[in-house]
Amino acid sequence: MFWTLLILLACSWPGKDIPEAPVAGFDKVVHSGLFVVWTILWLLVYPAKSIWVILLGMAYGLGLEFYQQILPFDRTFDWWDAVADSVGVLLGYGFKTIVFDRYLQRLY
Repeated sequence: MFWTLLILLACSWPGKDIPEAPVAGFDKVVHSGLFVVWTILWLLVYPAKSIWVILLGMAYGLGLEFYQQILPFDRTFDWWDAVADSVGVLLGYGFKTIVFDRYLQRLY
């Protein structure tokens, strides 16, 4: 839950206070990375609820975009951020499934 709150805090931060991206599209990598970690953490807690974690993660990412649109400062809705969040959810699921479930089980 802590990571979920950190994502909310990061998405609530005024845009003018966030440093410029070193390369174009870097913010999409950040969005995906945040949701890769989010998905892995939730799947470690609820391994039997994969589909719910995936759907909730995608809904959370989309919901954050709507939330940013209503903030009173320079944050806006961006479909590509929501797509990046969803890609991060799917990558996190894939990573957890391949690395944690398959590879690490073979080691132990």
